[in-house]
Amino acid sequence: MRASELQDRSGFVLKLVKKYWQVLILAVIIAISFGLMIFSARSDSLTNDEKVHIVAGYLHVWKGEYTFNVEHPPLLNDLAGLFAKIANPQLPQVSEPNQWKYADDFFYFSGNNVDKIVFWARLPFILLTLGLAYLVFLWSNVLFGQKAGLAAAALTAFSPNILAHGHLATTDIGLTFFFVLTLWLLRKYYFKPDWLTVIFLGLILGLVLTAKFSAIVIFPIVMMGFVFLGFRSSRKFAILAHFLATLMIALIVIWVIYVFSMRSELTDFQLNFWQWFNLPFKKFMLGLNSIFAHNTAGHLTYLNGQLSSQGWWYYFPLVLWYKMTLPEIILLVLATFLAFWERKKLAFFDYFLIIFPPLLFLGVSMLGHLDIGIRHILIFFPFAYIFISQLAQNNNLFVKSAVLVLVLGQAIIGISSFPNYIAYFNQIAGGIEGGRKHLADSNLDWDQDTKRLKLYLQKNNINKIYPSLWDHSSLTYYGIKYEDLPKEPIRGVVVISDQWLKIKRPAFDTDWVIRFPPDDIVGTTLYVWRFDIKSVESRQ
Repeated sequence: MRASELQDRSGFVLKLVKKYWQVLILAVIIAISFGLMIFSARSDSLTNDEKVHIVAGYLHVWKGEYTFNVEHPPLLNDLAGLFAKIANPQLPQVSEPNQWKYADDFFYFSGNNVDKIVFWARLPFILLTLGLAYLVFLWSNVLFGQKAGLAAAALTAFSPNILAHGHLATTDIGLTFFFVLTLWLLRKYYFKPDWLTVIFLGLILGLVLTAKFSAIVIFPIVMMGFVFLGFRSSRKFAILAHFLATLMIALIVIWVIYVFSMRSELTDFQLNFWQWFNLPFKKFMLGLNSIFAHNTAGHLTYLNGQLSSQGWWYYFPLVLWYKMTLPEIILLVLATFLAFWERKKLAFFDYFLIIFPPLLFLGVSMLGHLDIGIRHILIFFPFAYIFISQLAQNNNLFVKSAVLVLVLGQAIIGISSFPNYIAYFNQIAGGIEGGRKHLADSNLDWDQDTKRLKLYLQKNNINKIYPSLWDHSSLTYYGIKYEDLPKEPIRGVVVISDQWLKIKRPAFDTDWVIRFPPDDIVGTTLYVWRFDIKSVESRQ
């Protein structure tokens, strides 16, 4: 090949790179994030809540039975159940009225390939997470430019908390994606109101309301958007018609999704038309009321060495303080300071959409009593990243350099934290070792280390254990022999989950165990005492 031809080709490639550099960088960000989540999905065991989400969704999609998990709307469970079919699982022959026991039968005692089911059920949520990264990129790009879009996408794609719950078949990342998408469409409608956008807005509003019941918070935000537009528009009756149409479309979407998921209940020929039409809405209200009841009753939670069923009003701010990365915290503080200092000219409604919804969601969560984990306020993160992205258009060299370094720092943290995303804690909390003193449950220990326990036992030639874990049925599936943890000292290998060291269960007395330091920690959550090697007496 001639030198002139080589020069022409290299010049052509350089032109392409120069023209499409934004697309190339975004593709690299998305690809790396996808790889991190795929391999996390393969290495993490079935987590506690996934067990009932997947089996409930499978029954919804393939049997039309809305028997289990009514405390959650069906959409995201259905998505998990739809993809789980790829593994061709067998349903248990005998129906079990308890959803947790039925899930054990489905996963561990029906001859199914658990790892294959879980991997395929998780895949659509990984895709939703990538969609969230793109949506955050798109929003930031429109508001603040190309570099801002890439910065926001990188912060999203490499956030340990997004990666943690973005590769699990639960409702949290799906809610976050549809929540952001709904408000993106609301913004689009606000600045260019037309019937086509109304249709899409109504469709996505219906989807977010069937993703998770906490999405109900979005309703006043959408209503405020229409009210704001009504004040500035002379077409007030048209805006009102658009609002009513949006609600009607959302209600139709809710009804259709519930009808699909509970269709076996609607085949009763004794039902009259009104009963048949109303049953899906009754099921929706039943689930919503169950969440209100759970929130009123509270949930036993651990925070900084204390246990409470009613929680603490400051729980979620502390969770953010412990689990946000340092680059995120620094960038958010800097963006807030400069937003007030420089007072950039951005439309009021744009600032409203990226500031008010996450703060409203956080405020409502703080008033509740379900202080379970950062996943419950995952919505806070994408809006924070969009807000932060305005720093990318700052002309100050120091600010631009700081943003670049901190975004790269986020990427390094996201990659280096693999695969322990659920148990991620920042340096303020003291990393994982310090963080376990502050928080529990899905912030740290969600039963994700069972497969790692199996590898540990095989490597150390351990044939039997005495466990206190989230799920003992999975031990049988993975061929781990065990006996119930006795209440008195024994010679043997004791394995206790971090969660159940903090929240003691009456059936298991761990006081005699925790007098001694553990010999190992498997993954980030399973403490191992090898009393078969050193007797109890020798440790006293």
